[in-house]
Amino acid sequence: MRSLLLTCVLFLVCITDASATNSDQFGCNGKIITVGVTDSGVMYHDGKGIDADLIQLLGEITLCEFHLKLISRENAFHLVEQGKIDLVPSTTREPHRESFAWFIPYYEVRILLLTNENRLPVISSLEQFKKLEGVSIARATGSGYGTYFNYHLSEMESLGMVRGYPDYGKTVVALLNGEVDATLSVPLVYRLFFAKGEEPLPLRIADISPGTPTTVSLMLAKHRFSSAQTANWLRVIETLRLNGRLQTIMERYLSKDEALSMLNVSGL
Repeated sequence: MRSLLLTCVLFLVCITDASATNSDQFGCNGKIITVGVTDSGVMYHDGKGIDADLIQLLGEITLCEFHLKLISRENAFHLVEQGKIDLVPSTTREPHRESFAWFIPYYEVRILLLTNENRLPVISSLEQFKKLEGVSIARATGSGYGTYFNYHLSEMESLGMVRGYPDYGKTVVALLNGEVDATLSVPLVYRLFFAKGEEPLPLRIADISPGTPTTVSLMLAKHRFSSAQTANWLRVIETLRLNGRLQTIMERYLSKDEALSMLNVSGL
């Protein structure tokens, strides 16, 4: 009898634990997940974009409740580290960020060099750019641009060539306003500033990186999500890639070819 009672108790404990784990498999736990969104062109701008639609879909699938909060790119990582933001879409994975966040890759982009054609010659490499006298380049403070560009930006910062701005969009505005001679950006961001597809000043747009495209991820805060919960989010994102629903979201804002090129994520 005692053995039977003990068995029943253990059975109930197992059921309770399994139920609790199942109900909180995504880290929702009845609490709102705060999402930090940044002004990132077609990914997010004025409450709309690919990331906004993706977050809405994730809420429908997981039944988690999200609150989108507009933040600057330069503050995004500090806010996650401080426990004030739970999730940030469209970020790049950097080694120093892995102490406080998980990363789930979901698209990739090629970062391009935009230069003022009236001020600069044709630039074929950042080594060439660094040799020019009195030139400046804008970067989004605290943001990653992939290994190749991060390395050269670090060198240019030591040379006094870099000017920092709160987010990617403002680096493009700085170029268009003549505050800098160049910036690094992607079509997802800079096309927002070109009315009817026309460039507001003579620009050269060049793909000068010898490396692979930059992988872009969802950043999940470790203060909110466990490794097991992050694995569940990864499965959801991968399912959305495989069943075409992520592509469908992207094609609301991009051409089919652009969406397909973004979804060729080597990190998955």
